[in-house]
Amino acid sequence: MDIHQTCFRKVLESFSQVADKEFERLADVMHERHVNKGDILLEEGHVCREFYFIVRGYMRSFRLENDKEVNVKFYFENDFAADFESFKYEAPSKYYLVAMEDATFFYGIKKEVIPVLESDVSLYSFVFRFFQTQYFKETEHSESFKLMTPEDRYQFLVEHKPDYLQRIPLIYLASYLGVSRKTLSRIRKK
Repeated sequence: MDIHQTCFRKVLESFSQVADKEFERLADVMHERHVNKGDILLEEGHVCREFYFIVRGYMRSFRLENDKEVNVKFYFENDFAADFESFKYEAPSKYYLVAMEDATFFYGIKKEVIPVLESDVSLYSFVFRFFQTQYFKETEHSESFKLMTPEDRYQFLVEHKPDYLQRIPLIYLASYLGVSRKTLSRIRKK
């Protein structure tokens, strides 16, 4: 098992223990890909049929509203990335998924990986716990817009997600926080 598969397994097992045999079955249907900064992995209107485990680099998910990009999520090393709603329901995606740096990741193709995930209790448990965790993260982010000021949301990133501030360009970070770049610059100066 190489270093990338070791990281992949470690993240899987942070959700649920997976026996060697089941992990090997899953690893056998995963593929490795390298992409360049700016490569589009998913376009709005296309059905998402792959999910990604990021080994190196990061991605952003955004949608267009009135021809303006609205950033909704960032995925870093050891994150799983996809439009999971489109993936599950075979519905056209509302989002773009773009590499923000040269990146390396494992990816699973739906028709290959779903039978494996559904064939084992520990892998099925991983899926359940993963989506449970995703739900709580999405709820936390959504509630931050209802309950926190832009300054509070920025301070939350400072305290809990400093990698966002170090790696994400201000224009994308401002959109993610729901403010203009000018407002974000003012907040940062305080």
